[in-house]
Formats: sequence, C-alpha cells, structure tokens
Amino acid sequence: MKLLFVCTAGQQRSPTAAKLFEGMGYLTDYAGIHGLGDRGLSAKKLEWADLVIVMEEFHRAYIKQHFPEYFNNHRIHVLNIPDIYYRDDPELIENIREKMETVL
Repeated sequence: MKLLFVCTAGQQRSPTAAKLFEGMGYLTDYAGIHGLGDRGLSAKKLEWADLVIVMEEFHRAYIKQHFPEYFNNHRIHVLNIPDIYYRDDPELIENIREKMETVL
C-alpha cells in the first residue's frame, strides 16, 4: 500500500510519519500544501497514493478545493495532529502511531 502524508510545509509532521511507516512494509511519501520543490503537493503525488493521510482538516479542505478530481475518487483520512511538533519529536511519533491504528 502506498501512503502519502500531507501537512502544511512538508517539513515536520508528514516526513516524520512517512519515515515511521516506510519501515513497516508500506511505500511512503510526503508533501506539504505549501511545500517547496518536490515536497509540494501535486496531482502526481495524489495519483500515486492509495491512501492520503492529512494532519489537519484544512489540509483535506485544500485537497478538495485544489484537486477536486482526486478528492472525489480517493480515501483521505485526517489525523488531527496540530502543527506544534518538530521533526522526529518522540511525542509526535507516538501521536502518529496512536492515530494511525484506526486508519490501517
């Protein structure tokens, strides 16, 4: 299964989640709705993914507004993890693990 994790800038939460799940038998990638370069959210990344996991509801709304063709055809799950963590923060990792239990 291919998992795409999405946050705001693609620098803290989503790369932490992608790293965590890539070692668990999943193919992973990450992006930010305001990410730069290859870490920006794109139709290509959305098409690649089997499941999109966003950190906050406004990320889901962004996908709905900017990629409506994708939004209507794929599963998007909101973790409700606020932008208060640094990359690889142990508390962030535990929060992601707990919330992903209901997703996978």
